[in-house]
Amino acid sequence: MKKIVQFAICLLAIICMAVTCKKQAALPPVPPATDTSLVNLSHLNYLYTPVSFANEPNAASIYIYAEAPDYRLVGDADEGFTCVDDVARATQVYLRNAKFATDTILQNKAYNLLRFIVAMQSDNGYFYNFLFPDMSINRNGSTSINRAEWWSWRALYTLAEAAPVIRAINSGLADKIDAALIKLIAKIKTDQVPIPQNTKVVAGITVPQWLPAGSGTDQAAIIILGLAQYASAHNDAVLTAYIKKLADGLTMMQQGDATHFPYGAILSWENTWHAYGADQAYALMRAGAFLNDASYTTKGMLMVDDFMPFLLSNGMKSSFVVQSNGSGVTLASEKSFEQIAYGIRPLVAAAAEAYRITNQAKYADIAGHLAAWFLGANDAGKQMYSPVTGRGFDGIQSPASINVNSGAESTIEALLTMEIVEQYPAIKTALNKYKK
Repeated sequence: MKKIVQFAICLLAIICMAVTCKKQAALPPVPPATDTSLVNLSHLNYLYTPVSFANEPNAASIYIYAEAPDYRLVGDADEGFTCVDDVARATQVYLRNAKFATDTILQNKAYNLLRFIVAMQSDNGYFYNFLFPDMSINRNGSTSINRAEWWSWRALYTLAEAAPVIRAINSGLADKIDAALIKLIAKIKTDQVPIPQNTKVVAGITVPQWLPAGSGTDQAAIIILGLAQYASAHNDAVLTAYIKKLADGLTMMQQGDATHFPYGAILSWENTWHAYGADQAYALMRAGAFLNDASYTTKGMLMVDDFMPFLLSNGMKSSFVVQSNGSGVTLASEKSFEQIAYGIRPLVAAAAEAYRITNQAKYADIAGHLAAWFLGANDAGKQMYSPVTGRGFDGIQSPASINVNSGAESTIEALLTMEIVEQYPAIKTALNKYKK
């Protein structure tokens, strides 16, 4: 009897072990949770700092510099420690983040940065740029005065983009944004719209004189991007005509074609092209959509089709100067360095827009190849953005040297680029193919 009981116990144990093993075998292994996104806001959040104005006590700003090796926050003794130019672009990073619609932390950061922008508007409608550490506005510096300049256009672009988004979730702040836009638009109509469409000749090249700084297509591109969003919501005939006028100036500055240098590049000012702020191709494509005129879209895509592959095959450029003797455009001089994030993001944005419009794989490949500059596919072979820390480094100085400081502009432009990459799986695939 004792042997029978022992046998029964052993048999029961064997059966239980078999059932347990069967249950365990039926459960698939659970991989550890990982975030594969290239967008890391950690360093931007580190640069983010609260500020207070008499009429906007709950504002925030972005420190302009963070210096290696400890990445201490640094301002500029002459200009200030933060500026509208950077704050406006940082706001776009938060607004465009994939989690913005549901993440109240991101929303509140955007709210506070928008309050900063609104508080920096002057009575004449334009914006001051820099704020000093004592919370006083830099009203007299050449890079801060309230005039028709980069920072005012940056404010325009960001406020116009934010207006409909914020209206749905914070009506009080949206009212302030709308008021600021109305004031700025009125100033633009007074100062900018009436300029006649005159031209002049520089080094044999005919250039427009009705853009900012005469022929400043870089600034004009930002104005187009801001006004197109605003005018779409307000059906403003005056602004529509002005957008067309700006777009015509950009097309006049386009030089070369598929077989002739500089291969569809849109010059930045007079007879010079520079990489920083080269949003012209993207702006022309957006103007084409707004104006319902494919000719502008075609001109923008020409730069993507021909100039960007030229850069990828011949090395990125910081700038170049051209001239014409009447029989064609030739290179007068060029610089390869310094290469900065602000010179890459605009190219990626244009190529991504071409991909969005056409769904053609070649444009995703160009966008991903350009974006891979941030992950080592560059003349220095160095990573210029770290997905681990969220830092964008400040520039490639030579094939043997990079600036590892991580200020606002570099970090912001890197993040804006990575948000574009994350939006399009085909572009991310291309980036992974080309990164080092």
